Amino acid sequence: MDFFKRELDAVGIIPARLASTRFPNKLLADLNGLPVIIHTALNIQKSKYLQRIVVATEDDEIIEVCNKYNIEAIKTPNTFKSGTDRIMWAYRRLEDSFDLVYNIQADEPLIDAEAIDKLHERYTNSLSQVGTLIKRIDNIDDVFNPNVVKVTLETDNTALYFSRSPIPYQRDVEKDDWLKKQIYWKHIGVYCYRVESLEKFVSIEPTDLELAENLEQLRLLQNNHKYFCCETDKDFVGIDTPEDLEKVKAILNKL
Repeated sequence: MDFFKRELDAVGIIPARLASTRFPNKLLADLNGLPVIIHTALNIQKSKYLQRIVVATEDDEIIEVCNKYNIEAIKTPNTFKSGTDRIMWAYRRLEDSFDLVYNIQADEPLIDAEAIDKLHERYTNSLSQVGTLIKRIDNIDDVFNPNVVKVTLETDNTALYFSRSPIPYQRDVEKDDWLKKQIYWKHIGVYCYRVESLEKFVSIEPTDLELAENLEQLRLLQNNHKYFCCETDKDFVGIDTPEDLEKVKAILNKL
């Protein structure tokens, strides 16, 4: 007998704050006529599966700009230690329930709805508690760049480990030859959580590995949660510095 498989309901939440050590107010910076955060929100609005898009922020300025562009926004406290904690707080106040909660980084204006939809389709057929995106690294400098988070994979495409270090390390191989002998994966900070996993995240303390690497995804990984990794060929550029903003402008100008 064939059983009907219900489509999983999904909401996309964008945690956002203006405080940034390297690039304050970057989310409101002009990017070809629109604030950075508006590019991000409008792009994910094109998703086939995200039924609701919400910006979760502690800053009135972000609320105001979202209102201007008809993007739903919710005011949050300013006491959170991570964007995931902010997302859980906002989700609990939506007066609506969903099966999946997507964490979309606000400073990813090139985020692509097609990649999110691919993740959704692949992840909903997995048994993992969290889904995320990865891209094959083709630039050796990225392998050694601590700002590019690397991930190693199990044979079932779940994450074995995330690190800012080059993993795996190739002993007795010249660094220029590393990409010839081993595939390296860049982690893209889009997460698809089952609600119970999001609840688990905020209920436990940061782990030693999370604190060492400054990577919050290690909290659940170290607590026996599986991350399903979906490959994309899209090369998103997060905006961490003014130089990144100029890089994204140049990319958009070529489109």
